[in-house]
Amino acid sequence: MLSAFRTSAEGLLRHAASGDLADRIIDQIGRGVSTAERRSWERSLPVLGQDLVDAGLGQVEMLVEYQLPLTSKRVDVVLAGTHPQTDEDSYVVVELKQWSRAESYEGSDRLVLVEHVHRPRLHPGMQVGDYCEYL
Repeated sequence: MLSAFRTSAEGLLRHAASGDLADRIIDQIGRGVSTAERRSWERSLPVLGQDLVDAGLGQVEMLVEYQLPLTSKRVDVVLAGTHPQTDEDSYVVVELKQWSRAESYEGSDRLVLVEHVHRPRLHPGMQVGDYCEYL
């Protein structure tokens, strides 16, 4: 079963302001989470929500922690709406990071070194590209 916390950007900000954002996500996705994951949601999701509202996209639908079909992988956020010019369905995959700094790993286009992490990580742009290709 695919699960995600589903709300608008404005709704996400209301949950963040009331202090129940992480609890609502956990209730919807039905699994326990680490303290670090919870803290990450509480820090990064309201910033994304506010950016969307500031851009006039307060009603865009947000699927938070969207589980990819037939895998255990989850996308941080999928934005779903309609294209303003064509009126066709439109989706954006968002991967949020709590990184202060990253640099290319040995000149790789796919891997980066992140402060305080001991092994290379997949570049977030590559991660999103892989998610999009899979979907």
